Amino acid sequence: MRARTLLSFFALSCLATGAQQPTATPAIATISFNTAVLQTGEAQRDLGALEKKFAPRQTALKALNDEIESLRKQLSANPDKLTDTEKQLRAATLDRKEKQLQREEEDFRNDSQTEAQQVFQRVAQKVYGVLQEYARQHHYTAVIERGLETAPAVWYTAANVDITGDVIKSYDTQSSTLPSAPTSAKTPSAPK
Repeated sequence: MRARTLLSFFALSCLATGAQQPTATPAIATISFNTAVLQTGEAQRDLGALEKKFAPRQTALKALNDEIESLRKQLSANPDKLTDTEKQLRAATLDRKEKQLQREEEDFRNDSQTEAQQVFQRVAQKVYGVLQEYARQHHYTAVIERGLETAPAVWYTAANVDITGDVIKSYDTQSSTLPSAPTSAKTPSAPK
């Protein structure tokens, strides 16, 4: 009986001791990862360089579009004054230029999207590393993607739970100590 009482006392004292020790509650944070990537200084610098790189092509596309609009107006403004041969020639020229514009717009869109995606992926890999380190340093057990403002994955969090801005600052601080990537890219010639 005495052994039983001692065992019960020992068990209760162990439970009481365990209850007194504070247990760490899991810390959860949220991040808008795409926003974090796109707002880093490196991404803004490199995407700005891409914008400059593709500006001549964009200008050439606008000029070609303006030329097509002018041809359309000429063709529709005075149909009675043009001979059938002139109408056919202008219609053929218009058709050729519209197809050229369509091809060049598609090439422009594909090229610019591909290069922008490459910039995003390169910076995203680095931001992910910074996020991992930041989460470890601040003892987060989970970091959850917030999602887009229009379609959030997390409907509510307290303001101090969102670490997007902190990760951006941490990334920019770390990347400013590294040598910057060359921003002078070969500028393609304007399409003909």
